[in-house]
Amino acid sequence: MTRRKSTDVGLAGLRRRLTERDFAIIDHLARHKVMTTAMLTMVFFTDRRRASARLLTLTELGVLSRTLLPGSGLWRYTLGWHGQVIWALEHGERPPTKAAAELATHQITFSSQLVHKEAVNAFFARLHHAGRSHGFRLTEWLSEAEAAAEFDALRPDAAGTLTWDDGRQLRFWFEHDRGTETLTRLCAKLGRYPHRRSIRLTTDRTILIETCGPRRLAGLLDAGVDTSDLAAAVVLYEPIDPVTCTEPTSGRLVAERRWHRLNDSGPSMLLADLAE
Repeated sequence: MTRRKSTDVGLAGLRRRLTERDFAIIDHLARHKVMTTAMLTMVFFTDRRRASARLLTLTELGVLSRTLLPGSGLWRYTLGWHGQVIWALEHGERPPTKAAAELATHQITFSSQLVHKEAVNAFFARLHHAGRSHGFRLTEWLSEAEAAAEFDALRPDAAGTLTWDDGRQLRFWFEHDRGTETLTRLCAKLGRYPHRRSIRLTTDRTILIETCGPRRLAGLLDAGVDTSDLAAAVVLYEPIDPVTCTEPTSGRLVAERRWHRLNDSGPSMLLADLAE
């Protein structure tokens, strides 16, 4: 038997061991690159203990690759070689070699944008988790590359859609502001949103911004950002509890009046108040 046939037989056996949720995790990490145990628990599981056990199994099978966050005791997950091969075959692409797969994992793990990427993914993980007890679902989650397709020369950090049980929807572009760029530069990017929309874009979205601290929030609200006909709202960043993954952290995002509409002197709002 040739090496290629042996590999095919091995992958066939591996695929039979994977559940529908495992394939969803593979697709998710292929698109969004990196997640911690807490984030994956909030999106795909209801119990952290079961999540940890299954993620360990997937790591041992080579589907996932994990790196220990220094000083935290937390694991950061990316797609392993077998996971990258399975995803490529599912999408009609050429599977990577083991060396290419390991290089891709290394580039994600040690990217200068890693902290920002994880913060973006954490926001969406919190929405996933909150929706279970607050009457809505995250029905769309676009990566940076996917969201960029709705613009010309502009890249939102992500985009998504929330759908409430009563039929309301909130379609949004998302920006996570870590405070590493000047407020002027952030405002300039937000101001480009209404002017860079692709002619192929059929429906606008609200701009949701998560910012790093009270002073930054106040500065953004005072800046008078011109988003033209697009609604925009900002909220303070709150990290996921990496150990408990409990509801209060994610629930506050939607259950408390924490959202401030730009260019509006009115009181803070619920996230649901921004929905159609």
